[in-house]
Amino acid sequence: MSDHLHILLVTFPAWGKYCYLAKQYEHWPRTDWATGHIRPLCALGNRLAAAQPNVLVTIFTTAAFYEKICAEVEGHFLADKDGCYSHIRVVSIVEATAIRPSELVGQFGEAYPAAYERLFRGEEVTCTRTGIVGGTIPPPRAIIMDFFSVMQLHQTRTISGPCVPIFTLASCSTAALVRLFGPEEIGGLGDFGARTDAEALRTGKSTAEIGDQIFKHTDGSVIRLPGIPPMYDYEFFPQTLPWDIPMAPIVRAGHEMFTRCDGVLINTCRAYGSETLDALESWVVSSLEKPLFPVGPLLPATHGRDADCENFLDNALATSGPRSVVLISFGTLFWPRDTAHLEQLVDTLIEMNFHFILAHASFAARVPHSLTERIAASPLGMSTAWCPQQLILTHAATGWFVTHGGHGGITESLSAGVPMIVWPFDGDQPTAAVLLSQVLDVAFHLIEIRSGENGMRPMYSGQQPSGAVKEEFARVLAAAREGEGLRKWENARKLATQFRLAWTEQGEATKTIASFLRKISL
Repeated sequence: MSDHLHILLVTFPAWGKYCYLAKQYEHWPRTDWATGHIRPLCALGNRLAAAQPNVLVTIFTTAAFYEKICAEVEGHFLADKDGCYSHIRVVSIVEATAIRPSELVGQFGEAYPAAYERLFRGEEVTCTRTGIVGGTIPPPRAIIMDFFSVMQLHQTRTISGPCVPIFTLASCSTAALVRLFGPEEIGGLGDFGARTDAEALRTGKSTAEIGDQIFKHTDGSVIRLPGIPPMYDYEFFPQTLPWDIPMAPIVRAGHEMFTRCDGVLINTCRAYGSETLDALESWVVSSLEKPLFPVGPLLPATHGRDADCENFLDNALATSGPRSVVLISFGTLFWPRDTAHLEQLVDTLIEMNFHFILAHASFAARVPHSLTERIAASPLGMSTAWCPQQLILTHAATGWFVTHGGHGGITESLSAGVPMIVWPFDGDQPTAAVLLSQVLDVAFHLIEIRSGENGMRPMYSGQQPSGAVKEEFARVLAAAREGEGLRKWENARKLATQFRLAWTEQGEATKTIASFLRKISL
């Protein structure tokens, strides 16, 4: 057992935003809001276990996610011939199955220290979901935790000090990491927490009171992020959102994780924005004096199945041929505040004879009954609360993906070679929309759907929304069928090839995983 390389993965049962949203939407009976962070961590665990026969992986989670994580792990090793599946064990350390983010985060934080201390001492750990007592294995040689698991970072250091290195996995765009946590000289916000504390001291106000005022303040400054065309500072807030999410604590936590962890793993590869990645790596390695490991693309192992979706896609392929279907999905959080815009999109798709699938998995989704009826009455469309996104994106019938521009969806779409029509809302989405449309040329960037004071202002590119939403939909969908769309489709296919090559024997991601394992083996 002494030759084994044991790695602990610590899941975070909710992304920071969801903790705050839970206070406004306590009625939301969902447990899929954390998958955007949990699934990449599972995929990383699978890659680590498959990389070397001596690697053992333990995944700490809650009972609420135990079955889903087991399915992710098992799905990756369905054709496992080397027994790698047995090298991963999933352990629920929280018995309760609360589904509200605020509850899960608190319960996980209370249970983690005792569970980790037993693991650190090489003692048995009992899974609260199954009651199975895990056998004793060597203490972890490294810990990888979610980017917002700052609480667990401090708890870990209290127990094991610096002897067990702590790495973090960032599952968002590189440009967003540079902007939110990087130094000001490369377009970042710098030490946002220190700035907020200084302003609180100067004004006598609390950091909670002024944090978001500082974060959301805009003055028309030009932001120049490496590898991203210049943007005005207000372009990072393209929509009026239906909620008020305190972002300051999230930015502070992310910066603290960057500065206090021992290394950063990021779910990306150089094919997806090498200049931005180089700048981030230079800052992390040179200034923070810690390694950065690009280990992407990390894709979910399971596609999921849905007979209605598969039949719809097969029929569209038979009647209209390849690339004839448009998938519309805004993830599990975002949704157009003005549903009239969504109705205009659906009407345009029907008028232009596009097949489409509208997925409304977002807890904020509001689908008017009249729209549901129009979709049901048309042989071109279907509406569903959930869809197997990967299965749809990899189907030959699918040609375009209307997306909010979340990092997970982008990764899945480009891995399948499907170009996008990006409808950005918040977070890392505005920079992703610019990168995808202007640099990589694999997407159209919707402009007319922008809203609010910031969203309606002129963009650095020279564009300015005028409210001609339906006209833009028609123009973009027409272009998707013509030369511009074909060019973007070909570029997306090229990126898909580069993404696949990253995980070949001599690929970038494979070599990076090997480098990471060598480092923690020293």
